[in-house]
Amino acid sequence: MVGDFFMLHPYFKRNQHYSPKVLTKPLGTLGISVVIPSYNEPNLWKSLESLMNCQLPQSAVEVLVVINYPEGAPSYVVENANDCIKIVNQANDQKRNAAFQIIPINASNLPKKYAGVGLARKIGMDEATWRLSQVENEVKIIACFDADATCSENYLVELEKLWRSYPETEACSIRYAHPTEGDEFDQKIYSGITQYELHLRYYIQAGKYVGHPFSYHTIGSSMACSADAYMRYGGMNKNKAGEDFYFLQKIIPHGKFRELNGCCIYPSPRPSYRVPFGTGRAMTKFMENSEDNYLTYNLNSWLALKPFIEDSKQLYGANNNAAENYLLKQEECLQEFLRINNFIVAIEEVNANTSTPESFQKRFFQWFDAFMLLKYLNFVSETYFQKVPIIQEAYKFAQLAGIPLLSNFISDTNLLLSYRTWEE
Repeated sequence: MVGDFFMLHPYFKRNQHYSPKVLTKPLGTLGISVVIPSYNEPNLWKSLESLMNCQLPQSAVEVLVVINYPEGAPSYVVENANDCIKIVNQANDQKRNAAFQIIPINASNLPKKYAGVGLARKIGMDEATWRLSQVENEVKIIACFDADATCSENYLVELEKLWRSYPETEACSIRYAHPTEGDEFDQKIYSGITQYELHLRYYIQAGKYVGHPFSYHTIGSSMACSADAYMRYGGMNKNKAGEDFYFLQKIIPHGKFRELNGCCIYPSPRPSYRVPFGTGRAMTKFMENSEDNYLTYNLNSWLALKPFIEDSKQLYGANNNAAENYLLKQEECLQEFLRINNFIVAIEEVNANTSTPESFQKRFFQWFDAFMLLKYLNFVSETYFQKVPIIQEAYKFAQLAGIPLLSNFISDTNLLLSYRTWEE
């Protein structure tokens, strides 16, 4: 039986604590599992309704809502969890479609040490993997969603289309767009989310411009992977924030990652204290700040990287003297960072373990990966180039990279729309 085979898979053998949470047998045509972590959510119905309104793909769909809270949670959180379970069951009853099931997973009293969005996603994604393993469908997709997000009606259809067209795909990022206007939130939140999303897009496009190969969006509510890749790369982590970034950066370097732009996710801009960083925390800080500008990495920080990355192939076969000479050609800020991070030793190790220019480049970026890139940017912003308003740098970068501006009037909204259009 397929399920028995998967239970013997090294992933499940390593995670012997796992036991199925949903005991009903999945439909044989199951191909997409949407995982939603839900903690003290006030608007879960809105997200479920958005998924319920989606066009249905050929494959059956399961929406696994992981209703979670830590041990010792206050009574109002427990009450919310009970209400959310009722909401999930109500939504499933309303949909009444065997090919689209909405299933609650009760993940109550999680250990305080680990309780958070990472663990909640892991519980749901482990369950999705197990259930997908029990069917013969050639499509086995695990999609991550958020309990305060919505989506375009073709979301599920486009997900399936991607994997049917490119079955070797291991994971993807999905086009997203935060709401930038409305009456649900304070107007400053809309201003803040506009600038924050502009920062995210500036970050990715600047990374691509300087040649870093792992520059992709890693947004938790707009990512998906195959069940096979999920197991191959060790599954979701338990991080209380940044779990999406850490998870996808295990997959992206292997080269079977895609961007899905045919549909769109609409994440919420709401502030949150739940996580130490990410969208919710960024909005909280912005609201608490008396300034109206979101700060981002200085463009000069990025430009210092461009020759370093573009010419890095010259380091193949380089001895320590050659590596030192290469280092001396870099800008002072980058030189200092690389010395702190043992550049000469790193290049020596990369060369010792590679035999072709291609394998050298692959291993080089295993060292100077997305984590090292972020570490560099934070170092430089503290020591050489202070962070600056995103509107200023996003405009400068658009001029440099040739991103067409949709309006001669420079504003955060117009810049964001220009970047969105450029990325589609």
